[in-house]
Amino acid sequence: NIDLSDLQGVVFDNPLSEYSGAGVIFGRTGGVIEAATRTALESITGKRIDNIEFSSLRGWEGFRSCELNVGDINLKIGVAHGLKEAGKMLDKIREGEEFYHAIEIMACNGGCIGGGGQPKPKKRQETIIKRGEGLNK
Repeated sequence: NIDLSDLQGVVFDNPLSEYSGAGVIFGRTGGVIEAATRTALESITGKRIDNIEFSSLRGWEGFRSCELNVGDINLKIGVAHGLKEAGKMLDKIREGEEFYHAIEIMACNGGCIGGGGQPKPKKRQETIIKRGEGLNK
């Protein structure tokens, strides 16, 4: 028998090395497009850009958009999570009501943090929001 309360703590090995901040935010809605946009802008400008305002991409509305202005580059980005909301965004694009330079669609509500492989919480939306906020820290 092993008494878990008697075990000494140890530092775990790190077989997959370090990860980027972008790797952390991939799990929540808006995280993939935030990372891709930052990488694209840094590639285009050849400079590290630290002051991009992504707060409008970090919301919990099912379908949202924002305009980013970095120097003389202006981008319109769309984000949808949940397939119903993705359908709304794609309909607006097809009908010519909206134009985006880039879009992110995540099938699961809230992104991967609300996906099918996650335990089913009693307070689903509250739990998804807390998981997403944890990824932003």
